[in-house]
Amino acid sequence: MRKMRVCELILDYNLYPRASVDSQHAGYMVQAMSAGTEFPPVVIEKSTKRVVDGFHRIKAYTRLYGDTHEIDVAEKSYKNDGELFLDAVRYNSAHGRALATYDRAHCALVAQNLGLTVDVIAGALHVDQSYVTELTVDRSACVGKIHVPIKRTIAHMHGKKLTKEQSDVNDHLSGMNQTFYVNQI
Repeated sequence: MRKMRVCELILDYNLYPRASVDSQHAGYMVQAMSAGTEFPPVVIEKSTKRVVDGFHRIKAYTRLYGDTHEIDVAEKSYKNDGELFLDAVRYNSAHGRALATYDRAHCALVAQNLGLTVDVIAGALHVDQSYVTELTVDRSACVGKIHVPIKRTIAHMHGKKLTKEQSDVNDHLSGMNQTFYVNQI
């Protein structure tokens, strides 16, 4: 383990298991940090300084202390991006903020694109292989030639081709089911 400045670390969103960094969760971490809570070291890939585990912590440290703040990092080495991604999934599925179904579908699709097998990604997600297969079938649609995860709100579009506009809408949906919105009225 060693100390590094936050600005030296790389956040590679192509290999991030979640759809996005939750700013509210990062805000809760800022409050905890301000109260003196200690967090585990951020895990990085040694050769590239890419963050494997700790995106929310990085955002919180930056908010609270600025990007020149020094933090503890644990360095690991990986053979390839597939191995790094699997480790990131393992970390994010085992502790901290739970992976939403959308995030799990995202993980399954990224793993598929990296040439990883269903059993390997199922192990990293701590779920059954049939659930991973279900995610890639029932929680994805095509945009061009690329499979993308879809949110529960438009789950009826699974397996279909989405236009660019439909894909943009999917990105901005909350993911709540339709009954939630009806009850809001």
